[in-house]
Amino acid sequence: MFFKNIVTYINMETVTKNYRKALSQIIRRKAVGPKGSRSLEREDLDVIIPALESDDVPLTTKAVFITAVIIQQKNQLEKDLLEAWKHWKDTIPETLSAFFFNNHNSGFPRVLKKVLNSQDLSANEASSAITYLLDDKIPDYQKGVLLIGQRLKRETFLENKTFLRTFREAIGIQEVDVPLLVDLADPYDGYQRYPIYTPFVAALLASIGFPTYCHGLSEVAPKHGDTIHKVLELAGKNPHKKSAAVAKDIENESVGWGYIDQRECFPTLHKQLGLRDKIVKRTFLATLEKLLQPLRTSTGANYMVAGYVHSHYRQELANLLEPQKSLDKVFVVKGMEGSTQIDFRKDSKPVLVHDGNREIQEIRAVDIAYSQDNWDQQDSLAEYVLKTGTAALQGDHNTAREILVHQVSQLISGFEPIEVTGARRKVINAIESGRALQHWQSGCL
Repeated sequence: MFFKNIVTYINMETVTKNYRKALSQIIRRKAVGPKGSRSLEREDLDVIIPALESDDVPLTTKAVFITAVIIQQKNQLEKDLLEAWKHWKDTIPETLSAFFFNNHNSGFPRVLKKVLNSQDLSANEASSAITYLLDDKIPDYQKGVLLIGQRLKRETFLENKTFLRTFREAIGIQEVDVPLLVDLADPYDGYQRYPIYTPFVAALLASIGFPTYCHGLSEVAPKHGDTIHKVLELAGKNPHKKSAAVAKDIENESVGWGYIDQRECFPTLHKQLGLRDKIVKRTFLATLEKLLQPLRTSTGANYMVAGYVHSHYRQELANLLEPQKSLDKVFVVKGMEGSTQIDFRKDSKPVLVHDGNREIQEIRAVDIAYSQDNWDQQDSLAEYVLKTGTAALQGDHNTAREILVHQVSQLISGFEPIEVTGARRKVINAIESGRALQHWQSGCL
């Protein structure tokens, strides 16, 4: 009876052929979080029922959608759908029917049942969840349930702290023999609205005596933004260098900077890229993967710069990073698109975390001439970053130069007891002397 009621909702004249794209659009509306999600409407069934039967829609995407319906507050239509899935086993794939509507008392399914019931995980359960996530033997649809389920119920601090700890234990760590190492922890999903000059910042910092590295991916769902990796490829550089080779570059004073790709330093997490595309929505991976510190110095001090967009993340990032014994100082900044590039257009209050203390700093907005329309019209922001960043290091007094001078001087004065004006002089001297350009040209070859 339940299924018959549901079927009567379908308007066969409006059924779409591109089921994967159409179901993904519904997921974007439904799988927002505890607040902001939109309930399903009857016309959505024109997509949902055939999409759940279609071989063109990945099993993981189907599982993500069902998870959203189970966890979120439900209207009558959604309650009817759940009853149909429970009582009419052929309305969803057999694998998903057995998973969602049978009891599980052990292993990963038991952990996922807690997530589906909006119950928080213990530290042991959260740690085992990451172990399962990185395991090739675990089916993708179960991993998808974990990732979207945590987004929908909202991760607790204990869960995020444990996820981060387990990832940091699993990643391959490369030691770098330098007295100081700066980690620019940009989001791996890149940028779409603003030019982010992180690789040039790394080279500039290196030219002033701050060995620096950045890290990331070529691109990742759901944002698929321009990335450091893409800029380096466009520059004819090698973003696929092994960790040991990157460490040697950083140790070389004539280079002093590098880039490490997730494919090289954390291959088991890198294997989940296809999974992330099927989930449609952003998950906690995007928050945590940038905080894993794949390169570290055991003979000196480790500094990290981490960015956020929404104000409450400043406190959350500080809370996550403060206990990390491998970090001596962390500078948490309000960055453009969540990057490490400080938003020069607005006053902000970054926090410096060190020695168990938190020091709130103040950064004033600066008057840098820029054109958002110009940025929006770029076919490739990665190409724009490469062109304008290179020109800035070659002596062009362009917007990129102003952004770089502001960014690097604020980082230096944020970490060290140096006045911003003195830091600016150091940065400008590195550019005008040609040192910054030499470091840029020598890196990632």
